[in-house]
Amino acid sequence: MISEADTDPRRRDVLDLFTAVIDKVEPTAVPMTELDELYAPLVLQYHDPETGRLLGAALSCRAQIAVGSALRLMSGQRMPRELDFGPVLDRHSQLQLLAVVPEARGQGIGGRLLEESKNRLRDRGVRVWFGNVTVDQEADSLRRLFARHGFTVLDAGAPLPMLLGRHWRTPEPEAVAYHFYQQLRPPRDGS
Repeated sequence: MISEADTDPRRRDVLDLFTAVIDKVEPTAVPMTELDELYAPLVLQYHDPETGRLLGAALSCRAQIAVGSALRLMSGQRMPRELDFGPVLDRHSQLQLLAVVPEARGQGIGGRLLEESKNRLRDRGVRVWFGNVTVDQEADSLRRLFARHGFTVLDAGAPLPMLLGRHWRTPEPEAVAYHFYQQLRPPRDGS
């Protein structure tokens, strides 16, 4: 069962899952609720319907480069257009983390988390969703997963194209195996 981790205790549970499954997850990787206005996170969790155990989670939020731009704008600094992410803050989201405990993989949990994230982000007005896979992850299986769920998966080393009229840079490009992105269409009226 998928639900949103909308409280700090639930987000700490998600952070615990991420740190147990993924190497080198920072202790601040999952924004706590006091930072929601800045990061606009979507934190989804999948619990086993029978046992209630947390088996998977996904985190998507504003890209770091956009958050930095927003902080500068809030302090009164003017930004050149190519670095001004203010106009696109609510129209993008970056998939930061996706994890399923090893013993529950292959059951479609990651795919369900991606689809639910996509639907909720679309409903929020997000039009571009992107991310990257780092060299220390299971790059081949993740490439197939993202492609199955409608992402354009770029070749190794290829940067993200200009999206929403902006260049989206990765903080540590040498650690990136590849990027992926998807343009989200607005929901149809009545849906």
